[in-house]
Amino acid sequence: MTGWAVWTLAWRNLWRNRRRSALTVLSVAAGLTGLLFGQSLVQTIQVQLVEKSTGIHTGHIQVLDEATADPKFPDRWIRGADAVERAVRGLPNVSAFERRLVVTGLASSKKESAGVLVCGVEPRRDPKVLSISTYLSQGAFLEPGGDGAFVGDTLAAQLGVKLGDEVVLMATGVDGSLGAELATVTGIFKTGSHTFDASIIYVDIGKAQTLLSADAQANDFVLRLEDPSRLSETRGLLAAALKGQPVRAATWEEIDYELVGVREYQDALLRIVLAVVFVIVALGILNTLLMSMYERLREFGLLMALGARREFVGKLVLAESVLIGTLGAGLGLAAGAGLIVYFARQGLELPIADAVGFFMPFDSVLYLRFDWSRHLVALGAVFATCVLSGIPPALRAMRLRPAEALRQI
Repeated sequence: MTGWAVWTLAWRNLWRNRRRSALTVLSVAAGLTGLLFGQSLVQTIQVQLVEKSTGIHTGHIQVLDEATADPKFPDRWIRGADAVERAVRGLPNVSAFERRLVVTGLASSKKESAGVLVCGVEPRRDPKVLSISTYLSQGAFLEPGGDGAFVGDTLAAQLGVKLGDEVVLMATGVDGSLGAELATVTGIFKTGSHTFDASIIYVDIGKAQTLLSADAQANDFVLRLEDPSRLSETRGLLAAALKGQPVRAATWEEIDYELVGVREYQDALLRIVLAVVFVIVALGILNTLLMSMYERLREFGLLMALGARREFVGKLVLAESVLIGTLGAGLGLAAGAGLIVYFARQGLELPIADAVGFFMPFDSVLYLRFDWSRHLVALGAVFATCVLSGIPPALRAMRLRPAEALRQI
């Protein structure tokens, strides 16, 4: 018999018990739909975590003094900052960069004092590198060479200051002396993150250098890349350009290693869920095909008695599993893609912002995105599981003896 005959008979046999076959196909589709949705959700969360972390403070790559112990809080000065800037300026894939000075200090008003992280930035470059200026809620961002301070709303409330009020910034200078500078609150930002809104105050880098008696010095360079996927390549080019200088290039993965750990943990959970779905799908199809086979023992025996080869019977059973896999995978792909498209447009509100927002700004509404590299793996694996699940029943059918099969009731 021809291959077309095998597929025709397999299709007819599949729908002899419509309810059982439909439930099996739907179980495959539901499993794949859940997988695709879960992959999309995890991918969206991971991408947003990275975008927020690199976009608001870390950058994609930082250049630090080679002896800096903790890149999150650089405590050493970059020697030869001008040479570093020349190396960075001509680097491909770098869309923007800035010098920065970060130091712990004290902010005082007429009413209160608070420990803060003083962050000296270049006001003209900073909006192109980082996104803190986009969280402006009152006033204006910093002016180059100005005496302004850009303060979080929680910190402003704690200090009891508003636009136009003055705060005194104090920190230990490079020579060990205590530096103090007066700054005027020109802007207030609100990110929704307690860490940023209550702990960081931004000033012009020149103001920070004066505070620390650190003329023209910086303790890190922050780089934003045109194509973040070329992170390792760009870091290698930068390291080569900086060779011989007492500095090192650190990627966001080295600086925010906690995010890498979270990502790996989420990926591991997805793999476990994937394995569970495969087991459920395999057992469902195996049960359907075995039940179908035992219901048709006399039929298989008659086919063999009339001259059908054992291979034909095996192909017939295996073709049914392929059809189930095709229908289930196709329906699951359509349903999963539909869900992702819907939530990509409407957004999915989750309380994850409450959990993550303490450490960094995070949107409470997620707009899902496709992760086709994972989706295709899931699709292929589900289909392969369906096909493989048909092998045991097919082998069992091929081993049937016509005489014994014809005696079955």
